[in-house]
Amino acid sequence: MIALIKETLDRIRYKIPIRPRQVQIEITNRCNMDCPMCQREDLGIELEHMSWTDFTTVVDKLNHREDITLTGWGEPFIHPQVFDMISYCRERGHRVMITSNGLFTKPSMVNDILDSGLDSITFSIDSVNGNETVVEGHTSTKVYENIEAVTRRRDPAKLGVRLQATLHMDCENDLYDVIRYGAGIGCDTVNVGRLDRQFRPNLKRPDSREERFIFLKADDIARTYGIQLDWLQYSVSHGLTRFFYRLLRKKLHRSGKYCLKTFNYAYVTREGNVTPC
Repeated sequence: MIALIKETLDRIRYKIPIRPRQVQIEITNRCNMDCPMCQREDLGIELEHMSWTDFTTVVDKLNHREDITLTGWGEPFIHPQVFDMISYCRERGHRVMITSNGLFTKPSMVNDILDSGLDSITFSIDSVNGNETVVEGHTSTKVYENIEAVTRRRDPAKLGVRLQATLHMDCENDLYDVIRYGAGIGCDTVNVGRLDRQFRPNLKRPDSREERFIFLKADDIARTYGIQLDWLQYSVSHGLTRFFYRLLRKKLHRSGKYCLKTFNYAYVTREGNVTPC
């Protein structure tokens, strides 16, 4: 409780921690999908895997216990050393998470994930009903099978499973279905993100008023089905943390002057450069 109160006060004043508690490492920017909303190719970056030497150099500089997410602009499970990377982080006391598109490249991948020591896996999925508006480029059936296999065969005390959905214009029913789907197969959380239009202005997303209405309905569905809903602009986590976040969200980071994401967070690119997001 004391730690939670201290962090809340620090977030209100925007007193940045000396070290980030969350570090995201882009182990690859290659991908086995080509989603229309992805900005990977718009960034003008060389599409390549992070080398083992660069990876260990980055991790070795993290002297404190951090939450490490091995994800960037690509699909982490196509990196040939991804499971060695998970082990390397775990051996040094870090919690390890991954975000995946769920399109695994070999049949043994489900077993490999369950045996890897991974703490949490997030699957990016915007629709479960074949809506081409939001799943263009996705191989849906196999993805669903993989998500369900990992979720149902895991030990919930060891491996958390989350679904990550991006809200598209006029596709709120797809989001509601994702929430119901996640609850139905036993996922822990559904996280919702805003569609980034920086490089794709032709893509549409709801305005703030519409988004608020969609959140309220999504939150009601999540509570009805017994699954946690995280939505950075409105509510995250559970228990007291969730209560304080919803109560004080508009006061955090000097009343919204600074992004809620970057307070205790660092992003390491495939080349080893560090950015706040």
